[in-house]
Amino acid sequence: MGNPVRLDPFVSTEDEVYVDAETAPAIQEGMEDADAGRVVTLEEARERMQQWLSKSSSPTPL
Repeated sequence: MGNPVRLDPFVSTEDEVYVDAETAPAIQEGMEDADAGRVVTLEEARERMQQWLSKSSSPTPL
């Protein structure tokens, strides 16, 4: 058996990619945000996720 081929999940090997009606506008909005410079660094995204996770996992006072 030969070596497995590693595929990049962000590169389509198809001529057309189909997404559902709810996903397509979200992708378009994200692309427009990126084009307009409304982005954060990977480190900032990680920090935000940690904040969100810690808020959602901490018990809510009664």
